[in-house]
Amino acid sequence: MSTITETSDVRFPSWLEYLEKYFEGMLALTLLMVVLAITVTDIVGRTFFAWTIDWGFEVAQGLFVWIAWLAASFGLRHQSYFRFTLFRSKLSGGGQYAMYVIEWLLWILVIGAIFWYSLPEFVQTLESGRMVVGTENVMQAHFYLAVPVGTGLILLRVIQQAITTTIAYRNGDDIHPDPQIGVRDE
Repeated sequence: MSTITETSDVRFPSWLEYLEKYFEGMLALTLLMVVLAITVTDIVGRTFFAWTIDWGFEVAQGLFVWIAWLAASFGLRHQSYFRFTLFRSKLSGGGQYAMYVIEWLLWILVIGAIFWYSLPEFVQTLESGRMVVGTENVMQAHFYLAVPVGTGLILLRVIQQAITTTIAYRNGDDIHPDPQIGVRDE
């Protein structure tokens, strides 16, 4: 069960819990499959038919930007990112909570700044109306949108983590970070 729904009296349908847990991962995997399809098609076209997809490289780059931000949000959702767990394992519950608060403040400060400053860049690109080279209907703004959307998702996951960890701390639960990296069943 998801930690956000586990600490609440409200029950959500299982599909909604699954979506909450894996949304960014599913979307990133789908985009990765699109990049793979573009790359394989381009390789086959070049090798056997002497043609290339004009827009393939630029679209693949743009999709990788989306994948990177979605993966960062996914890692934060599952608390699967680099942290100093050896040092933190020796702290008390209060010390753990203080470290989490510092961590959340840093996430909000850094990612919030990226979010804030990415909005004018996106708007400027959107207003310019520039298209991806070789296409007639794919705007470059679609790729610039990855940064505000990805950082927005990260900020939502930070708030989600702050709520669930605070509730767990107040209930007296163990809030020591798991030193393992990866998605775990909750």
